[in-house]
Amino acid sequence: MSTFFQDVGFAFRSMRRAPGFAIAAIVTLGLGMGATTAIFSVIRAVVLSPLPYAQPERRVMIWSRWSAFEKTWVADGEVDDYRRLCPSFQAVAAWDSNKANVTDEGDPIRLGVGSVTANTFDTLGSRPVLGRGFTAEEDRVGGAPVAVLGFALWQARYGGDPGVEGRTIRVDGVARRILGVMPRGFALPTDFTVDAAEPTSLWIPLQLDPAEMTHGSHSYYAAARLASGATAARATSELKAVTANLTRQGVYPASMRFEAFAVPVEEEIRGGAGRALLLVFGAVGFLMLMACANVANLLLARAEGRQREISIRSAIGAGKARLVRQLLTESLVLAAAGAVLGIALAWCGIRVIAAHGSAGLPALSPIGIEPRMLLFAAALAGVTTVLFGLAPALRTVRPDSNESLRESASSTSAGVAGQRLRRTLAASQMALAVVLLLGAGLMVRSLEALMHIDLGFDPNHVLTLRLRPDEIAYPKP
Repeated sequence: MSTFFQDVGFAFRSMRRAPGFAIAAIVTLGLGMGATTAIFSVIRAVVLSPLPYAQPERRVMIWSRWSAFEKTWVADGEVDDYRRLCPSFQAVAAWDSNKANVTDEGDPIRLGVGSVTANTFDTLGSRPVLGRGFTAEEDRVGGAPVAVLGFALWQARYGGDPGVEGRTIRVDGVARRILGVMPRGFALPTDFTVDAAEPTSLWIPLQLDPAEMTHGSHSYYAAARLASGATAARATSELKAVTANLTRQGVYPASMRFEAFAVPVEEEIRGGAGRALLLVFGAVGFLMLMACANVANLLLARAEGRQREISIRSAIGAGKARLVRQLLTESLVLAAAGAVLGIALAWCGIRVIAAHGSAGLPALSPIGIEPRMLLFAAALAGVTTVLFGLAPALRTVRPDSNESLRESASSTSAGVAGQRLRRTLAASQMALAVVLLLGAGLMVRSLEALMHIDLGFDPNHVLTLRLRPDEIAYPKP
């Protein structure tokens, strides 16, 4: 370790003697590491974080499709049909979501409220961490007015008070008794994709009326728990058979071409976002490789000026392994400084993403810098040290010190081998840059095309709003 610290001290002295080289290398690495770390933090939140459900592979969403809609809601009568007629489903749940005014002893707030069937939490594979969920009696028309809180709402409004169970909360003027609190991170599958800026954080019983169920008003979301051995594909086949039979019975007109299908909840939540993010991560990976190649070129150019120094060290007894270790330590110091700058840039980038772009991402955990991101940056620094430091170090520590001394004394230009390696690195950089530029150009062109789609109306100076009057004060539509 004492030798290592000596090498670190020498690396800092070398950087002070060549500040231009040090700044260029650190900034280059910082940009590459910052972009890579920022995108990886988003991938961790969107792609790698587990879903908030037990055995998510057994959970599916159920959707309707007909001639006018490729993917839309289900009707309450269909929920009942699917429960009875699809053997692949152990349970089928339904819900809708809206906004409501919530009042109790604190300030009034407006938040997302989900109206769910009593079996929704069990169907999705989640249980309250405090209290209980809804019973079948509470989910009937005229059932007791009750509610279940989300974890974040419990923490923010009630300070995590375990005595919140049994207290009263007013939802759109209706006094409801709090039954329990759902675990941290729980959300309905549609909270990740529908109006994700305001996901549901409070749940009340849906209370469907069996006497008024229809197949015409499609206004609910539905999910199901698959039976053991069942798959989403098999469930879809059964759903199509059920809806085809209903069409033959005249429930749906044949021209409607009505059918239902199941989508795994993993695919429903992550969807194309995961694939798109992995593509972006590949792009920043190319950027990181370009940064490494750029710094390797800088190290090779600097090594030509240090060739005489290295040759003298070798001539007076320094072993090749010892010299390589010293040069790699210098590269490690550069990588560590670049990682520090990269973390700062990643932090800024993540704040921008979270403030402007995260609403369109199904983030299963907060997007931000956390200890695992610091470990990722440290591992990235170690890998990049090898990527940009090993080849120049091996090239610099050549076995023939006499030839090195003659070459460095007779000319200040690089040797043939050094020129060849530098040309290879430059060509690799150019190839990666062309790939990235072409990809970026295509993405910009696609974005520009999307922005110029004819909407069919003039959107300038046009606003939208949502108005939901209190149901107690305004009982009629």
